[in-house]
Amino acid sequence: MGRCQKVICLLLMVGTFVSCKKDEKLAIANPTQIDLYFPLSDFLQKSIEKLEFAEVVKEIHFNDDTEIVDFSLDSLTWRQELDFFFQSDINKAALATSYETKEEAGLLIHQLKPNEKGNIKSIKVRKQSGKVVSITILSVISNMFYNSTVEGMITLDDNEEVSSYEMSGDQKVWFLSGTKLHVEGKVK
Repeated sequence: MGRCQKVICLLLMVGTFVSCKKDEKLAIANPTQIDLYFPLSDFLQKSIEKLEFAEVVKEIHFNDDTEIVDFSLDSLTWRQELDFFFQSDINKAALATSYETKEEAGLLIHQLKPNEKGNIKSIKVRKQSGKVVSITILSVISNMFYNSTVEGMITLDDNEEVSSYEMSGDQKVWFLSGTKLHVEGKVK
C-alpha cells in the first residue's frame, strides 16, 4: 500500500470515528417562536380550556344581513372560533424587532413601528388588579388589489375566561364591491 493510500485510509477511519461520536444536544422547542411580547396564543388557549362546552350566542352582520346563532363549543371549536386572535400572535422571530411596547396605567400596547411590515398593527391588553380584562387587535392588509381592516376584541371575566368577543371588518377587492362584517359572541 502506498503512502497516499495509507493517508486516505487513516482519514477515512478518523472521519468514521468522529462521525459516530454521540453528541447530546437539546432539541429546540420552536425556533420561530419567541417570548418578547404578550403571550397571546398561550393565554387564549388556557382561557378557552376553562370554557369547554360553554353556550354562546353569536350575532353575525354581513353587509345588510343579520343572523343570530346559539351553540356550544368544545376547546377545538373555540380555537377555530377565535382563530383571528390566535393568528394575531406576534411572538415570532421574524417580528422580534418590529413592535414598540408601551405600558401605561393598566394598558400594555404593542404597536407596529413605522416602516416595519406586518398585518397586525397593534395589540392592546387591558388589565385591572393584575388580571387581563380585554385584548384588542387591529389588523390591516393593504395592497394594490386588496384592502382589509379587521378590529377584534375579547373581553374576559374576573377568572380571565372569555366572556365575549367581537370582530368588525371591511374588505375590498379591487374590482368588486366592498363587504362589511361584524361578529359578536357572548358566553352565557
